[in-house]
Amino acid sequence: MPRDIGTKYGRLWVIGIMGFLCLGGALVYFGYQNAIYPLDKAKGYLSRAESAQTTDIVADYLKPVKLLLPNEGNPVWIFPTPMTDFGLIQNDLKEMLIRANSISSVEPNSAAYSTGLEELHSSIKIIESNLEEATPYAYASITNILLSVLWIAVIMLMFAVMRRGRSKLKEYETT
Repeated sequence: MPRDIGTKYGRLWVIGIMGFLCLGGALVYFGYQNAIYPLDKAKGYLSRAESAQTTDIVADYLKPVKLLLPNEGNPVWIFPTPMTDFGLIQNDLKEMLIRANSISSVEPNSAAYSTGLEELHSSIKIIESNLEEATPYAYASITNILLSVLWIAVIMLMFAVMRRGRSKLKEYETT
């Protein structure tokens, strides 16, 4: 009979641990999906815009970037820089869209058009670099920190319950 209780508790713990690991995987996915993926997707659009051959195509790639990035805030909490400030990046994107639209009215085979397009490409490269610098800090959002603290607390609680359950099981087996 005591052996049956031990195997029931063992099975219950295995199911609990597997559920806990699945929950952890879902939390990691949630954190990535909300914090990092939009920045990665925006960098992909910027990369495409950087290689675009016309200002219309540049503008088409910059529009989704504006939607993917937060309108304000800075993911760097300690010593934030203007380079990683999303509000400033949004302003730069807005100005780049205005420039792309104004350059599109210039003759495509002219030196002014080529110079404007080249200037847009270099501005895009700078914003892309800014996003690369900000991306690692995006993991340190308040939501991700709270979820990590909760995750660690549940792990500690599980070990405490396991220790207590193991000692009670040994007491039960000896009686």
